[in-house]
Order: sequence, then C-alpha cells, then structure tokens
Amino acid sequence: MFPRHGCLKYKTHLLCAGCALLLTIATFAQTPAAATPPAASAPRPSEILHPSLDQVKQAMADINISRWKAPGEIRASTQQNADSIQRDLSSVLPGLLAQADAAPGSAAAVFPVYRNIDALYDVLLRISQTANLTAPQNEAVSIVSALDKLESARNQLADSILTNSRNAESKLANLQAAVQKAAAAQKQAPPRTVIVDNTAEKSTTRHRKKTTNSSNPPNPPNTGTPSSPQ
Repeated sequence: MFPRHGCLKYKTHLLCAGCALLLTIATFAQTPAAATPPAASAPRPSEILHPSLDQVKQAMADINISRWKAPGEIRASTQQNADSIQRDLSSVLPGLLAQADAAPGSAAAVFPVYRNIDALYDVLLRISQTANLTAPQNEAVSIVSALDKLESARNQLADSILTNSRNAESKLANLQAAVQKAAAAQKQAPPRTVIVDNTAEKSTTRHRKKTTNSSNPPNPPNTGTPSSPQ
C-alpha cells in the first residue's frame, strides 16, 4: 500500500456515513416488509475501474523517471511513488476488487476499494505535478490522461456507493413502516378469550356385594330337647 498524505476529502466522510447506514440495514434485513419494486443491480466495481486502472498501469510502465530533469531527491521520491502504485495495482487492488465484485451492493465490500482508489489518485497526482515540470512532454501527457480517467472512475464509484446508500435508506424506511403497520393492526384486533376447563373428572368406585355360599345350607337351630331312646 502506498503512503497517504492529508485527510480524506469531504466526499470520503460522506461515504463513511453511507457505509454506516448500510451496515445498520443488516439489523432489519430479516424483517418481512411490503413488496417494493426491485432496485437496479449495482454495477461491479471492476467494470467501473478496470479501464482507468489499465491506463494508469500503462502510464507507469512508459515513464523513465531517471531521465527527468529534477534533483536526485525528487527523482528518488517520485520513483518510490511509481513503484508503490505498481505494487498496489498488482498485489492489493485485485483482492479488494474480487471481494467488492462478489457483493457490489454492499458498502462494507465496496468502500475499501474506493478508499484505495482515492489514495492511488493522490499519489498519481503528485507524480503528475512533478512530471509537468521535469518529464518529457509525452510522458507528462500520458500521466495527466491516466489521472483524468482515474478521477472519472473514482467519481463514478462514489456515485454508485451513494446510490446504494439511498436505496438502503429507502429499504429501512419501508421496513420500519411495515413493522409499525403490523403493530397497529395487532392493537386494533379484538382480544381472544380462551376458556380453560381445569375441573377434574369425578372418579367412580364400584362396590362389590357380599354373597353367601348357597352350597352349604345353614345348620338347624338347637331346640335343647334330647331325642328319645328306642
């Protein structure tokens, strides 16, 4: 990654706010909402940036800073900036673009690309300013052309992020309206009465009647009179 000088521009801070808003949407993403017209799919960041990045890469390959009419310290500093741009184009940006292309509507995935392009633009601008004073005309013109195209792509990427932010804000408003509507409908619905019968069933006990054994008749009563002898 190349060094940064100074703070990010106002648009960068505005995009940060948009990024925070999009991340807030995730809290309500699982809440069902009323049907809304589908938003247009966000363009992939690589589609926006690749033409300008290819031109920057070609401009860096065509320049010969050692031949610029500048003091040694300035040439060395400019060469370091050019090397950092080439490293970024070959090592850092491809991974960031792959993540952003996988979720072009996600600020969390796209904003790191914008921040990287913003820093790359600042470094290329310093090289261009030095080239206008010390480099051959063809090299200076090549760098200026690449710088202009990169600025146009950067603005287009920023517009895409802001559009996604506005879409997310609209989605959040729809979700909140749906929740409020559901809550109001629930309050207006008449209460339901539920009757629970907890009375225990009465148990019945069967009593068995006592029966006498009819096979053994009762003995005759004793009268107390002895039988007469034969």
